[in-house]
Amino acid sequence: MAIFDRTVDVDVVVAGGGTAGCAAAIAAARRGHRVLLVEESNCLGGVSTTGGVNEWFASLEGLGDIFARVVRELDAFGARFGRFYNPEYLKIVWQLMVEEAGVEVLFHASVIDAVAGDGQVHRVRVVACSQAIEVTARYFIDATGEGDLAALAGAQFMLGDPATGRTLHMSLTCLLHDTGQPVTPYLPPGLSPIDRPEDLPGLRTYHRLPDGRVYCNMTKVMAYDPTDPFDLSAAEREARRQLIRTVHYLQRFHYPTYMLCASGAKIGIREGRRILGDYVLTEADITGAGPRDQADGVAVGTCQIDFHSLTQAGDAGRRQRVEPYAIPLRCLIARGFANLLMAGKCASGDQVAQSSFRMTPTCCAMGQAAGTTAALALESAADNIRAVDITRLRGELTAAGMELDPARHQAFAP
Repeated sequence: MAIFDRTVDVDVVVAGGGTAGCAAAIAAARRGHRVLLVEESNCLGGVSTTGGVNEWFASLEGLGDIFARVVRELDAFGARFGRFYNPEYLKIVWQLMVEEAGVEVLFHASVIDAVAGDGQVHRVRVVACSQAIEVTARYFIDATGEGDLAALAGAQFMLGDPATGRTLHMSLTCLLHDTGQPVTPYLPPGLSPIDRPEDLPGLRTYHRLPDGRVYCNMTKVMAYDPTDPFDLSAAEREARRQLIRTVHYLQRFHYPTYMLCASGAKIGIREGRRILGDYVLTEADITGAGPRDQADGVAVGTCQIDFHSLTQAGDAGRRQRVEPYAIPLRCLIARGFANLLMAGKCASGDQVAQSSFRMTPTCCAMGQAAGTTAALALESAADNIRAVDITRLRGELTAAGMELDPARHQAFAP
């Protein structure tokens, strides 16, 4: 049945075509299963492409053959600069990889409803081109970032700080290019100039890339709920006001010949819903004197705690090195559901742990683990994702290039 029919039946639905979703879809589809990948934008890659976040913030080794392939392809294009990269090439890389695996992709599409009962998700409703499409599947993977599919299905979730509900801030990144001659900085009326680095709204991150462009991650949009439509729209507007103020600052004090050439097509969301799983990864699980393992570990997190202040502008917050730690499969299984998994930043964890495991390379490993788990469940005719043999799953992941021993990873704390 064609994917544009009113009703579609597949083996696995993956909601969200970012890094976690692409990896999950590839991992399941390349084993011969029918996978539908649903993505809101016109390309794959999520925050790494349309979101304009053009850097990886974690150690890059031992994350599985899917991430390793992404790195190799970008290198072949000459489009990677250490942990920075050109997102236009990444769009192409992800598309060709999912096509090669046999994934069916639906762009310009959003999951707007999920029918669930008796601990199972039965089907989802997707809207694309103003048409509603009903999709049934055996297994569902939420890689939306904000946990949209799981929330629609009725899964429990955590959102923001337990006391205030505040999530980590959102940011809009941009790229500057060198015009080769002095430019005249201009700030529209009603916007206040930034005259000191201490007055920058967000991070002081402006990095000149080998291709001559300058990558900027300098906005900080706080106190908006990324799961609320009106709040998210207001956050996008505030982000662009901050962005042009930071560009004006950089032109006057650092890059007098540079102009704005690109910005993220959508704001970068660090934290949305954290879906409640069979286990909640906590701050205590990722801190300690040495690497932290778990019996059902299916991915390894390496990034520092990257907990930006929820109330203060600038780079205020907590940055703390952590030793590599295991992310258990239980954090990728939605509590109370037999066929619903999560991958990426909406996985089950407290706010501090999520500030570390939300990083793109780690999300790729989680996605590969979730997709492989769904594939093994299908191959064993399991009625519940928990019936998958963890020893076999870990063996499959290891064979696919994933190093599951945290002690064999390097901590990332720039």
